[in-house]
Amino acid sequence: MVVIIIGIVAAFAVPKINLGQYRINGAVRNLNGVLSRAQRLAVTNQFNVNVVFDVTNQMVRIHEDDNNDNVADANERVRQYPIGENVEYGLGGAPVRTYSPGPVSFTRTQGALPVVIFRRDGSASENGGIYITSLNAVATGRVTDARLVEIVRATGRTSWFRYTGTQWEQKF
Repeated sequence: MVVIIIGIVAAFAVPKINLGQYRINGAVRNLNGVLSRAQRLAVTNQFNVNVVFDVTNQMVRIHEDDNNDNVADANERVRQYPIGENVEYGLGGAPVRTYSPGPVSFTRTQGALPVVIFRRDGSASENGGIYITSLNAVATGRVTDARLVEIVRATGRTSWFRYTGTQWEQKF
């Protein structure tokens, strides 16, 4: 009897769980961690670290630029990370907060891809933002899955925002 009651309660609760929200929050925390790692590498190793955003393949790449020439040479370490499961770059229908409506607002490029460069003092090459959203948000028009990671040029500090449906709210 108890098992049947638990099954009935679970049948009502499971459709209400929004897994997309947990995935997008995890992805934004992961992206924030990748950016913080790149900044720490630049300060620790005393050379530029380029963070390249591959929007087409939904990846972020860290390039440890030993000679500060903004070119990935054969002897320089390059690592790639996916931005998250069922997550993609973009606004997903949410309005622009501060930066351009493109998924990544950085104007510098490495190859044809946007890049932010962390310098040996921890600063970033420019102010900018990265918009990400869930795949479900794009398909269903659920704008509340939109997230934004911002980088402050002077300090290289990152913070992220969530779109509530009416405004962008800073989370961390």
